[in-house]
Amino acid sequence: MGTASYEENSMKYKIKDVTIADGIGLFIEKGEILIDNGKIAEIGEKVSDCNTIYNARGRLLLPGMTNPHHHLYSALATGLAPKGPTPDFVKILENLWWHLDAILDEDMVYASAMAGIMDSIKAGVTTVFDHHASMSYVRGSLETMAQAFTVTGVRGLLCFESSDRTGEKETEEHIRENVDFYEKHINDTMIKGAFGLHANMTLCERSMEKIRDAKPKDMAIHAHVAEDKADLEYCRNLGYMGALDRLEKFHLIDENSLVIHAIHLADGEYDILGRTKPIVVNNAESNANNGVGSMDRDKIGNFVLGTDGMTGDMIGSLRSHFLLGSLPGGFAGLSDRFFRQTYRAQQMFFPEITGLKEGAPADIAVLDYSPKTPINADNLLGHLIFGAQKGNAWMTIADGRILWHEGHFTQIDEDEIFKDIQSNAQRLHTKFNKG
Repeated sequence: MGTASYEENSMKYKIKDVTIADGIGLFIEKGEILIDNGKIAEIGEKVSDCNTIYNARGRLLLPGMTNPHHHLYSALATGLAPKGPTPDFVKILENLWWHLDAILDEDMVYASAMAGIMDSIKAGVTTVFDHHASMSYVRGSLETMAQAFTVTGVRGLLCFESSDRTGEKETEEHIRENVDFYEKHINDTMIKGAFGLHANMTLCERSMEKIRDAKPKDMAIHAHVAEDKADLEYCRNLGYMGALDRLEKFHLIDENSLVIHAIHLADGEYDILGRTKPIVVNNAESNANNGVGSMDRDKIGNFVLGTDGMTGDMIGSLRSHFLLGSLPGGFAGLSDRFFRQTYRAQQMFFPEITGLKEGAPADIAVLDYSPKTPINADNLLGHLIFGAQKGNAWMTIADGRILWHEGHFTQIDEDEIFKDIQSNAQRLHTKFNKG
């Protein structure tokens, strides 16, 4: 584990010859942006001069992207074969992911976080909402994750995946880890805590009561909800309408909640969404990969896009979302979800992040994409889906610090970190395959 020095936070620098867009009204085809002491000092067609200037040569500048649902602990899983057949979603959990998160130790957790965050930075992501699980390393695991966020320089909303699958007594550790981390970081501007819940089907009634009683009133939940039919059936067998209804009965749903998936909802639960107005996160690539079905986009109008551990690339996920389902409201509706509604989700936890505005913290992504065809505010989304296609970043800036530029990290030693990641990945794979 390492530390980072952030000299560039106090630097004054300008990015010129850049197309500036925020997807909600701001569009400057050939503009400039001045950053000073971590803030956006000026933005427009022409800004003040300074000693340090970066020429973007027509590339596209957006607000730093937010991934509202990630699983960084899965970053080193590539190449692992399930420990048994995976004919359905429950068996995928039992024979792959639950074997993985059971063997993670402190060093593996840190290496996984570093690997996933670095991939995210390369894709212009400056804020990650992570849903963590490491069942043999619970207490202190979120601080280990937080250290990776601090070293790399991005913002994070972190939680631990509370679940009974290792025993109800262990669930109490999950609860304490969530609450202690939240309270420690309540005034932190870069790292925040939420209350993580795995699927309803892995939490008994007693554990739900403990979660309800332990959760501070203003602490948001980050929960997997109705990803698979098994979650719906489990809740129905307990006498609830479904997974969302069960959460509401335990007073765990409100406008600050992160509801992940929301695929297998009972008809009456759409009324609950309308009444409580949580942040719903759709994960199209993950849903397709697990064969669990698709969220009803016609019934759930307000939602944002996440990756569910599949990737750190939000532009690539946007393209997959476009290709894998209907588009209620057309491009305008999709643009609203990708930009405005995601900004709302980010600002729920990081209210100081107000976008591409003078005086705002400089969280910025300059994509390595220079439009060949005319670009304007109306066709911006088309350029992202069909032109950029992926979120390959030329420059990624968080809190004014340049984290990534022209294919290199500026604050960390990638080669040294990569050696540690590979070493831990080898240990993880060896341990997984022996188990």
